[in-house]
Parts: sequence; structure tokens; C-alpha cells
Amino acid sequence: MVSRAIALCLRDRWTEAAELLAGNDSWLGELFGGLAELWDGRSARFGANLTERERWPSRTVPRHLNDQIASYVAALLVLGERARAEKLLADEAFPESGLRDSERSLLAAMRGQPALAIDFAHRSLAGRSGPGHDIGASAMHLSTVSVLLSRGKPTEARELLTAARATAPTLAHLLGIAEARIDIAAGEIERATRRLHAATRGLAVGTDIAWADLADLALRRNDRASAKQALDALNALAAAMPTGRVLLHRHLVRACLGEEPADECLWLARERDQPLELAVVAERLASRAARSPRPVRRTRRHADGSSASAVR
Repeated sequence: MVSRAIALCLRDRWTEAAELLAGNDSWLGELFGGLAELWDGRSARFGANLTERERWPSRTVPRHLNDQIASYVAALLVLGERARAEKLLADEAFPESGLRDSERSLLAAMRGQPALAIDFAHRSLAGRSGPGHDIGASAMHLSTVSVLLSRGKPTEARELLTAARATAPTLAHLLGIAEARIDIAAGEIERATRRLHAATRGLAVGTDIAWADLADLALRRNDRASAKQALDALNALAAAMPTGRVLLHRHLVRACLGEEPADECLWLARERDQPLELAVVAERLASRAARSPRPVRRTRRHADGSSASAVR
């Protein structure tokens, strides 16, 4: 059963794999079952396995343990959780050199090291990432396309995406988001909108990016109704997967709609400390005429894990 489920995962059929692995507590069953449920918008199993790492059966086999650590780091990076990924590496004394090139590219991009992120992405595409199933590949391609576009290199972004599609990675809907961003840069807004909507019809992971982009495009054409539909989707996603990036995108769309001040969103973006992400947030808030934040004096923690700033 586990082998059949893993084969489904490799074909990007994660929802079916999750059903097969629902009650399987072998180390592979927990690993792939947790990932399959996570991608489908159910984070409880993945979160429990991450918290209770001392109980991993793979701890008795170093090779299996390394695979499991690397897979969990990759999953956290796909979710945009840089700080949690770095903490896992530190807690397990796992060297970054032991990660795949895709994971190192994602880390570099999140740390504001664009040249290094692009270099690792090219290495990954050249086939030097090492053995094993690369669950972070599509997220890396989306990240690298975004980096290249931010540096004014749409042709390189298109070339990288073409090469990425030829590798047929899993979580392929993330490539649709990347292609939509290239379309936006080229002024093909209607085509980008169609691609973004298509990316939301399936697995949940990464759809917060698509919904935030859809809200931005809607507000560019003064379509508040469509932007509010995107916010509704983000609210539902935040209830199921309250990751930092999902919450940030929800705050961003709320602020752009004028439903909350910009301070909260900017505070959260700065706390996440991902330079490209922060630049996108700041640009969208500015373009929507959201008010600029005043200096932060103290913070108040919300039940959802975000913080509200008390300002002068």
C-alpha cells in the first residue's frame, strides 16, 4: 500500500495518496501521508510529526533519518516557513550542504540572496541535486521566476520555466502561478488571471500566493468584488493552514481593500524577514494607497499567531 501511495505522490496525485495512507504509521507512511494531507490543506498530521520528532522510527537508521529531516525542511520551505526550516536544521544539527539544490535555492531567495538562489536553481535543473524525490522543485521554480522578474529578466524567467516544465515536477500547479507572473510582467493580464484561477482548483498548498495575486489584479481594475472573493478564499485557507505566509497574504488583501491599516501587514512581513516578499508587500500597499506605518512601540499577540502593532 505504501509503495502504491508513493507512486501516486510521484504522479502528483496527493489527495488519493492521503486516503491510502490515512492509517499507516510506518515511517514512510507517516512521511508521505503527512505531506499528502499537508498539500491538501490539512496540516495536523504534518505538524504532529514535526513536533514529535523524537518518536520517528527512522531515528534508528541514519540514512532514513536524513531523508526525513530533508523532506520536512523542504516542506517548510514550500510553505514559506524559512524560520521554522532553519530551526529544524539547527535542532537536528543537519548541515545545509546536505540539502538538495532546490532547498538551498529557496533558502537563498528567502534570505535575500538572489544570485545564489538563481545559481542553485540552475544546478538543480542540471540534475546535480542528488538522489531522491524533490518535493521542493516546483516551489523553487516559482521562487526563482519571481526573483528573475524582480531583477527585470523576464526572458530568463521564461527559459527557466520552460526547462522546469520538462522535468515534470510534483506540485505542478505552482508552475502555473510562476507562468502567470511572467504573463503579468508581459501585460497579459487576462491570461494571467485564468492561470491563477486554474492553480487554485486542486491542492491547497501555495494557493495563498495565487489568491493574493488575483486580489492585486482585481484591484488594479477596481474590481473590489473579485478582490473580496479572493479574501474569502484566503480566510478559508487561513482557518485550515494558518502558516505565516497565508496569514500575511490575508492581511495584505485586507489592507489593500481598506479593511485594516497597513501597519499589521508590514509588521508581519518584517518579522518574516524575507526581503523579496517584503518588497512585494510594500509595493502593493503603496499602490493601493494604504497608509504608511508609524514607528512600532509594542505588539499585541492575536489568537491566530499574528501580532497587531500599537503605534505612536
